[in-house]
Amino acid sequence: MRLDELDLTPEDYAPKSPNGQRLKIGLVGCGAVANSAHLPAYRDFGYDVVACMDIDPQAVESTRSRWGIPRGSTNLDELLDDPEVEVVDLAVHANVRPEVLPKIAAAGKPILSQKPFAMDWASAKHMVRSVEEAGVPLMVNQQARWAPAHRAIRVLIDRGVCGPLYSVAHVRRSWQDHPDRWWRHLQEFNIVDHGVHYIDLARYFTGRSPDAVSCTTARVPGQRAVSPLCHSLLMRFDGGDLLCTEHFNNVVPSPAAHSDTWYLDGVEGSIVGTQQWVEVSRKEEPDRRARFPIEGRWFPDAFGGSMAEMMAAATQGREPMTSGRDNLHSIKTAFAAVRSSEEGRTVRLSEFD
Repeated sequence: MRLDELDLTPEDYAPKSPNGQRLKIGLVGCGAVANSAHLPAYRDFGYDVVACMDIDPQAVESTRSRWGIPRGSTNLDELLDDPEVEVVDLAVHANVRPEVLPKIAAAGKPILSQKPFAMDWASAKHMVRSVEEAGVPLMVNQQARWAPAHRAIRVLIDRGVCGPLYSVAHVRRSWQDHPDRWWRHLQEFNIVDHGVHYIDLARYFTGRSPDAVSCTTARVPGQRAVSPLCHSLLMRFDGGDLLCTEHFNNVVPSPAAHSDTWYLDGVEGSIVGTQQWVEVSRKEEPDRRARFPIEGRWFPDAFGGSMAEMMAAATQGREPMTSGRDNLHSIKTAFAAVRSSEEGRTVRLSEFD
């Protein structure tokens, strides 16, 4: 494969609507992420949101009016009893989910749950078990897999530009120590809530789940967040043929220094990717590289892609890509990273089985 023969277009990586039946959506949770990402994507993809629900009546009315949703309620049972609701978009915080999710499963509605799926391992296992016992499809909205830049990287991996991967590294430099955001007060936000995106992406790119994790964290003097905003995470794989690293520094004060970059190396070539472009180099052409600009955005485009996967899986009677059972591997890795940083040791994932 020569670089001048390699092509990458938006058609190759853009998230798409499902080819088959489009299910009518009931939204549970009318907060900021639903209004800034879920609903704009559903509008752009032509999805039909028929009902919304939140315990805050003002949030319900504002969301219903803004997006033209026919029905709104502060009562979950009322939404679940609605015969037009065919799939539930569960967009509430993780601490509420263990109480709400089993009720939705009992109503027989397929569920697309916001991430992180849970903030503790016991809740994660219990919710997956309860939904499986109810026989209801459950997908965790790891929508980063459908972000155009990440889809482009996966397309290139699948085309064999790298050959077998042996090193995957991600470096994020940003700012999240905001004084007025809810995540300031959330324990282990940077690893479990935000970082799970990139843990899951490492699994997506490699097709493998780690066997052990080592993680270190650092606090910045004077930071507002209750938990460290810097961490380095090393994912270890039995066999010694693959290494994945994740480095987060979310207290970089200057936007000019911010970056979000993936480095993927295989025996035949390498990929470097950002949200704006991906670049390929190959062993057979050591002095050349090919760069492809990325069209589209993570927010809100990826949310349309994840809901498309949920609809397709529910109508085809198959397990969705990021099912609850599959997502246990991603969130288990995040919990293992927290334990590693607290105890100063490598943590095997089998400790959570």
